[in-house]
Amino acid sequence: MMDITCDTCGKKYRIDDTKMRSEKAKVRCKTCGNIIVVTRPAPAVEPSPRSPEINRPSETAAASQALHTPPQAPPDTGRRPPPAPAASATASVKEAPVFSSEQKIRFGMFTKIIIVMLIVSLLPFAIFWGITLKETNTRVRINTETLMAQTASGIADQVDSWIDSNVSVLRMAAQLPEIISMDRQAQEAVLKAIQKEYPWMYLVFTVGPDGINVARNDNRPLKDYSDRQYFKDIVNGKKVSWQTLVGKTSKKPALVLAVPIKSKNRLVGVIAAAMTIGELSKNIATWHQGKTGYAFLVDEKGFVISHPNKQYVLKRKNLNAHPLIANFRQKGWTTITGKFNSERGQTAFGHVRSTNYGWALVLMQQEDEVFAAYKRVQDFALILLGCTILLVGAISWFSARAIVTPIMKLTDAAERMSLGDLNVKIDIKSKDEIGLLAQAIGRMQTSLRLAMNRLRRKR
Repeated sequence: MMDITCDTCGKKYRIDDTKMRSEKAKVRCKTCGNIIVVTRPAPAVEPSPRSPEINRPSETAAASQALHTPPQAPPDTGRRPPPAPAASATASVKEAPVFSSEQKIRFGMFTKIIIVMLIVSLLPFAIFWGITLKETNTRVRINTETLMAQTASGIADQVDSWIDSNVSVLRMAAQLPEIISMDRQAQEAVLKAIQKEYPWMYLVFTVGPDGINVARNDNRPLKDYSDRQYFKDIVNGKKVSWQTLVGKTSKKPALVLAVPIKSKNRLVGVIAAAMTIGELSKNIATWHQGKTGYAFLVDEKGFVISHPNKQYVLKRKNLNAHPLIANFRQKGWTTITGKFNSERGQTAFGHVRSTNYGWALVLMQQEDEVFAAYKRVQDFALILLGCTILLVGAISWFSARAIVTPIMKLTDAAERMSLGDLNVKIDIKSKDEIGLLAQAIGRMQTSLRLAMNRLRRKR
């Protein structure tokens, strides 16, 4: 055990020198806050009371935790008691009561420099790419929707134009005297001529007001068409009627168009034509956008007229449950464009447009393919960002190390000088502000050494 006395207030303490981690340690006086430098005595040798501390430099200093307050000091005789052997005092400071030269830094300059450089270099880059990617995403979506809308408009116009041209043929025929006469032989000649001129009309025929077939171009037996919806619509006053079905004659999807035959504004019959829709559906069924984009057409009742899947057409599959068609009907047959979940559970973009005859034309494409180019740009941006982080991090690390390392060396030198080691070597060669600081500390070291030498000579 060692007894020490504070040089400022005279407070006495007892410490356990076996717990000292080095030759010297610093202890704060609990009364006045003065820092007392304690030197461990050499084994079997009584320390000299006049021996200055600077003759025992140490490499490191450790804190002593064992302070014991001895009994009350003897009455004051008017003279301050002499200092304990091997103890001296330094300037008063206000840090922790006991500390060593090696202090831990939780958030030092090294970390701060790296973080600041990363923020300054990467923040503008991240903001730029964030805005660019968002604009690219919006642009891709708008371009896709615009392309689908324009394409659907063009295809729908073709469908309407094709139907309108066939309706015009029937209306012109309905005004011929041979057709108005409702004479079978006269009508058959005209009907055969129409079929020859328009070969997709595989059946052209007339029906009387009672629904009984009057004439037809194929010379087959006459039939009763009074149960057909298109006949009922014309009898009820419609100017044109149609019906999609699988033709009993052609065994293929067909469209039946019908217009009234009038004589002096009086309904005398109906002229109709059953036609294949191969030419009509060819442009729809063969339309593709990328690998997943396709189009299909359904009638006013939801039955497929044209579809890339031929089985849908042959079986007249009803697609009223399709998400786009269902949404289309709920909104009152209003043209819509947007994302939806396909039948396979995948997200897709679609566009639905109504034709003049109440049919629905649908264009759709998987979202993954729509945004494939955007995904490539996004992946490139992420790779570039990762490479930038690595590069900036490496530059920041070397820059911070170049700044912090000499500062830590100067800090260690100053700490060792505070413990009395005035011969520590200061080896900083830089020409910047840190170099100037190193020179100033070197000059201070020289001044302290000279002052201590003068003090020893006076003693």
